[in-house]
Amino acid sequence: MASSSPLPRIALVAAIILTGVAGGKNYLNRLEIKRVSADLETAKTQVASSAPQIETATKEAKAAADKLKEVVAARAADEEKVTNASATIAKAQKDAEEAKAQAQAKETEIAGLKEQLAKAGAAPAPAAADPAAEAKLADAQKAAAEKEQVVKLLQTKAEEAEKKVANFEADAALRAKQAMKPGLEGKVLAVNPSWNFVVLSMGDKQGVVSGASLIVKRGGSMVAKLRVTSVEPSTSIADVQAGSTAKGSTIQPGDVVIFPGS
Repeated sequence: MASSSPLPRIALVAAIILTGVAGGKNYLNRLEIKRVSADLETAKTQVASSAPQIETATKEAKAAADKLKEVVAARAADEEKVTNASATIAKAQKDAEEAKAQAQAKETEIAGLKEQLAKAGAAPAPAAADPAAEAKLADAQKAAAEKEQVVKLLQTKAEEAEKKVANFEADAALRAKQAMKPGLEGKVLAVNPSWNFVVLSMGDKQGVVSGASLIVKRGGSMVAKLRVTSVEPSTSIADVQAGSTAKGSTIQPGDVVIFPGS
């Protein structure tokens, strides 16, 4: 009797193996689907928990941008005022120089007239006094005196303006020293390199006062020095002090700002 062929048995074994492999793959696929679903749920939870922070950060960024626009507009208006004031000062200086020149000319004229009168008085046979010359001398003296008064007035105004500036700076420094606590810390919210100023995350509520000197730091190193020019309830504006920026550095949003207390 002939032995049965092994082929059916081999085919059966192969079928069993293939079925097992397929089942294993399905099992692995189900595990992978469960893992991906779990990761997806975790990601959804993280996004949901981060949403309030993202919204807050977005609002803060928008507020900083709006504030930056307001300050730029205000600085443009201030720049126009400064330009007009500069023109006024230049005109006053020019008038002062012209007044000085006119006063000197009158003084020279007066000296010449006095010399003529002295010579006339020293002549052996003095002639009668010349009324026209005396009147001219009197007019010249009066004009010179008026010009001198103009010069003195302009000089006095300039001195008063300088004193006011000095007093303002001294008062601002004193207020800053008395009102602000050493070590007060905040951050740079926005930077405007065109106008050379920054928006800070601390204001009147934190004790910031106008005129205070601040230091910008990053990683323990000083980046630049600031001077506060405008204070709002929760923010403030500060100018970057000329020549204070570290070589190769620029102020960036997020930099730490500290009031050193001196």
